[in-house]
Amino acid sequence: MERIREEWEAFKALSFRKKLEHIWLYYKWGIIVAVAVVCILISIAGTVKENNRQTLISGIFINNSTSSQGYTHLKEGYWEYCGGNPEQKVELITGRYIDFDAETLSQEDAAAFMIVASMIAAESLDYIITDEASLDDFEEQEVVLDLRELLPEETLARWDTVERGGAVLALRLENTAFAREYSLSAENSCILVVPNAQNKENILQFLDYLMEEP
Repeated sequence: MERIREEWEAFKALSFRKKLEHIWLYYKWGIIVAVAVVCILISIAGTVKENNRQTLISGIFINNSTSSQGYTHLKEGYWEYCGGNPEQKVELITGRYIDFDAETLSQEDAAAFMIVASMIAAESLDYIITDEASLDDFEEQEVVLDLRELLPEETLARWDTVERGGAVLALRLENTAFAREYSLSAENSCILVVPNAQNKENILQFLDYLMEEP
C-alpha cells in the first residue's frame, strides 16, 4: 500500500503532458479497446435509432443521375414537404450503373444489380429513376408496375407516360418541374414503380411532388 501511495504521489507531481504520456505508455491498449467499444456501441445505437424511423419513400437512380441539389430536393426536400417529422426518413441511393448490354456483368454492374434485387426482395424499394432503354430491361426482369394499377386515368392523362403493350410502365421526366430545375444525365429519363412497393399512398404523394408544377 505504501508503494502504491508513493507512485500516486509521484504521478500527481507530474505535469499535465507527462501525465498523458504516462497514461498512454501504460494503458494505451486498454484505452484503444475502450474507445473501440464505445464507437461500436454508438454505431449500433445510431443504426437502431435510424432503423426505427418510418420510411416515407425509398428510391434509387440506375443509369441516371442528377445534381447534388437534385438529390437534396428528392430526399431532404421531400422529407420537409411531408412535415419534417424526425421519426420519419426518406431513403435514396444515388447514381448506380448497370450495362444491360454487356455479355458479362462487371463487378460494379453486379453490385448495383444486387442492391436493386435485395431491396426488392426485402420490399424496401418503391421507385427507380432510370432511362427508357433500361426500362425495357427492367420490364424483362418483371420489376415494373403497370401504373394503371396505381394511378387513376385522370392523373395519368396529366403526365407524359411510357406505354408498352397497353401497360403504362413509367412516367417521363423531361418536361417536369424537377427536370427543368435539376439536370438529369440520361436522355429519355423516366421513373418506374416496383410491383411490391409497400405504401401506395406515399408513392402517390411522392409522384405529385416530383411531377408538380412550381
